[in-house]
Amino acid sequence: MSKFLATFSQTYLSKVRAKSFMISTAIIVLLIFVGANFDKIINIFDSSEEITTLNVESEDAFYAQFEAVMEPIETDFDIAQNDGEIGDTEALLRVDGMEPLAVTLEADQEIPGSQMNDIEMALGQVQRMMTIQSLNLTQAEAERLNASPDITYDIAGQDGGDGEASESAAEAGEMPDINPLNTVVFYVTVIVMFFIIINYASQIGTEVAMEKTSRVIEMIVSSVAPVTHLLAKISAMISVSLTQLAIFIVAILIAIQLFDFSEIISDFGLEANNQTVTMITYSVIFLILGLILYLSIAAMLGSFISRMEDLQQALLPVTMFSLIGFYIAIFNIWGSADSLLVRISSYFPLFTPFVMPLRAMHEETGQAPLLIGVAILLVSIILAILLAASIYRNSVLSTSNGIFKNLKRIKKE
Repeated sequence: MSKFLATFSQTYLSKVRAKSFMISTAIIVLLIFVGANFDKIINIFDSSEEITTLNVESEDAFYAQFEAVMEPIETDFDIAQNDGEIGDTEALLRVDGMEPLAVTLEADQEIPGSQMNDIEMALGQVQRMMTIQSLNLTQAEAERLNASPDITYDIAGQDGGDGEASESAAEAGEMPDINPLNTVVFYVTVIVMFFIIINYASQIGTEVAMEKTSRVIEMIVSSVAPVTHLLAKISAMISVSLTQLAIFIVAILIAIQLFDFSEIISDFGLEANNQTVTMITYSVIFLILGLILYLSIAAMLGSFISRMEDLQQALLPVTMFSLIGFYIAIFNIWGSADSLLVRISSYFPLFTPFVMPLRAMHEETGQAPLLIGVAILLVSIILAILLAASIYRNSVLSTSNGIFKNLKRIKKE
């Protein structure tokens, strides 16, 4: 145990003290704080000053309609009838014509885009109201203008009665209603996992391969068992990646405590729903298990080679499978979480860390598939570590050139 801890601590400390680790961590933390103040940074570069009052020059009937439409819109300026003067932070909305509606918006400074959008949206609603009135439409006829079409889906392969088939077909044909906050959690999980896997898989493969190619391993195995040495290396690299991940999470929590996210939350609708806690919990679980699985496989592949020139070739499966899993998850987020591709790939161990968080976004997935995914990863991690230890023990002192030559020799043994 003491030899394991010695190798573990030496590898762990050398990695966390490396300049590359510190610089990359500092850059990501900086980006987190920049993202937390994104709206404030935009305002710094936005030279336009918000207006405080919108004066309306029109007939009383139009003003009453416009004021009623603007009332439910959460604006940061007041509405008033024109008093003949425009202040420095005021704007004038002058109605030039009623049928069709024509207006002129005057101001002495540039109006921010958010305020312009509020005014344009309100004018559009007033225009629709005036059109309905001019056509003398009844309430029922007016409601028909905004009614959605009644679509019945008759799709082959749908089971159940007429009502159930129609409902499930509609669900298959319509775009899913995805919570924006859950979407952000999913994207962050998948992107962070992909880049950490690519980074640390290369590092642990290099760490293992460099010892073999430099023949330092001959001195190491004289005092430490090869399997103990490899497991210490794998544990240390996994701990380094989790340390960096923990720093990112702490930075996010600090940013949440220090900065006001109310404006960003309101602008993007980032509100939690019933699935958010489940989504975050399983995302963290699959992120950690995915890192452990891929880093264990990278250590196993690094054990095959005896020359540094073969390292990239050996690590190609890690890059390829992680990239495929990443694309399957990203390109199916707006599709059905119950599609055949998503369901099959979510149970394939190398794709599970990427695809299962996608299925966790949807309530219809249930707990059973998610727990099965966790079990698959745990079993895969155990098998990968055992296989890596076996390969490393049999090839640690090998000088054979080429991956396939080492593989044939190991199979014979």
